[in-house]
Amino acid sequence: MKQKRKQITFQKYILAGLIALMFFALGFFVSGYINDRRFLEIDRVRKDFQIQILDMESQLTHFEEVLCVDIGDDILTHELHIIGEKLEFMAGNLGREHPEVLHLKKYYSLLQVRHYRFSQQLCERCDLGLVHLLYFFGDEEICPDCQKQGVILSYLRTRHPKLRIYSFDYELELLALAAIRPSRPDLTPDPDPASGLDPDLKQELVIEHQLPVMVIEGQVFWGFRGLEEMEELLAPKL
Repeated sequence: MKQKRKQITFQKYILAGLIALMFFALGFFVSGYINDRRFLEIDRVRKDFQIQILDMESQLTHFEEVLCVDIGDDILTHELHIIGEKLEFMAGNLGREHPEVLHLKKYYSLLQVRHYRFSQQLCERCDLGLVHLLYFFGDEEICPDCQKQGVILSYLRTRHPKLRIYSFDYELELLALAAIRPSRPDLTPDPDPASGLDPDLKQELVIEHQLPVMVIEGQVFWGFRGLEEMEELLAPKL
């Protein structure tokens, strides 16, 4: 009788093990299937991204040759934001430090700079009354307020049709960005402490030049700005 009970118990263990193995295999299969579908979607978005960038560049080249256009830059601006959303999708799935994401981020940043220059020229030719805002952000470690600032700017963009916002990673190494990026004061350690800045002054300068930083029609604003303050800054220009 005891041997029979042991045999039944052993069979139960085997059955439980088989069921667990079956669920593990099923979970592994489903996970693999979902990952395959996710990477296929990412690859499709990447290809669409590249095609839209080429299309955007062609349109910019065309409109740059036109003296003035009735539609302004609205259509191109809308397409630019769609491309940006696709880049965010890829960054969210692959990670912001993924080589492909970094490559496309540089490409997109250059496209934004070109669109910004184009929009400025169009404004001068056609008196469109647009306001250009350059927004430089950093990752959460060096700029904990950047995400909040981005949300505020997104809201302002929907609220003010004449507002053009261009977002750039402050640390991105591009010559085109260096030309429009506000510079922090040089706070590197001085080999001769007697000739350097006062430590308290250095600390004050560091605090004053915290990311995010915005450039609104040539005026530079360091640090986080709330919604009411942003409205006040933009009111005289919009």
